[in-house]
Amino acid sequence: MKFLCVEDNATQRHMVDLMLASTGIDIDFATTGAEALSAFQATEYDIVLMDTGLPDMPGIQAAREIRQTEDGFHLGYTPILFLGRLEDETDLADGILPKPFTADGLKAAIDRILNAARGSGLEGTLRAAR
Repeated sequence: MKFLCVEDNATQRHMVDLMLASTGIDIDFATTGAEALSAFQATEYDIVLMDTGLPDMPGIQAAREIRQTEDGFHLGYTPILFLGRLEDETDLADGILPKPFTADGLKAAIDRILNAARGSGLEGTLRAAR
């Protein structure tokens, strides 16, 4: 499994890395919306973890551009879990996990999203990837 975590805060990136280390998930990190879009165009991800407040653009805008990339290049759908708070509900979000969150909370949110998107939660998807 391959995840993209878009987070500008180094401490938050480190925490996400530690929280998911035991799963064996391969995580790429981006610190800006522009980096996220570049990574998304170069690599296929199973899920995107998107900070809501990025230095160059709101996370919602980065997610919108990811959806446009999917449509423009006829790519499959990639679930997006927003990390933080959103002012308005959006159909771009497959889930929202408010900060601060725990490892169990993060894994549960990812599990729900993968189950809804792929019919197999986190553990099932990890087993299939091995």
